[in-house]
Amino acid sequence: MSLPSRSRTLVRSLATVAALALAAPMQAQTASPMADSLAHARRITQWFFTSQADSLIQFVPPADREKMNKQAILTRVGELAARVGTETEVVEERFVKRNGQTQYWRTSKYTLAPEPIMLRWVLNPKGEILGMGLNPASQAPPIDP
Repeated sequence: MSLPSRSRTLVRSLATVAALALAAPMQAQTASPMADSLAHARRITQWFFTSQADSLIQFVPPADREKMNKQAILTRVGELAARVGTETEVVEERFVKRNGQTQYWRTSKYTLAPEPIMLRWVLNPKGEILGMGLNPASQAPPIDP
């Protein structure tokens, strides 16, 4: 049984839309990590919290891997857990400019901390990790004007 011309056109159009919809996620996977910088920052934070140092190191520029190596990352995770416990609630996430660099600031409540703690990632335009910082939220460093 043959479809009328109008129906065939509709079916072809729907097939094209479906193909494009399926292709979009594949294109997103090959995009730069900073294409969705919030998702990237959350992902590296999760890797940090779960001691996935090998995953983090993939985003550390080769020149910085001597100081930000697997052992340094695992030591920092251990220090965070010992001092403030585990994250219980994200209070705020934002990007700021500090010293000319983009930073992701994640302020959260922790099980052992009397006040929210700020985790800071310094990221370059490629999504590579140039540095990190931890401090009580009340002691946030100054940002660029």
